[in-house]
Amino acid sequence: MTLQQLEQKANEIRQSIITMLCEAKSGHSAGPLGMVEIFTALYFSILRHDSKNPLWSERDRLILSHGHICPGLYATL
Repeated sequence: MTLQQLEQKANEIRQSIITMLCEAKSGHSAGPLGMVEIFTALYFSILRHDSKNPLWSERDRLILSHGHICPGLYATL
């Protein structure tokens, strides 16, 4: 993806985060919104993964231990 495409994808993810949090009427916004660029870069440029083949043995794995930023990961996925 080009830088412009990554920026557009990040904006779409931000919108999804806000929508999710509003629908849930709960959650933290600062953490997930602050991680959008990182998740966008990882999932659309850096990590080796195939969403159509989630059991691919050669895939990269992301371990996320900060629960309050999960909406950012969910929106990215």
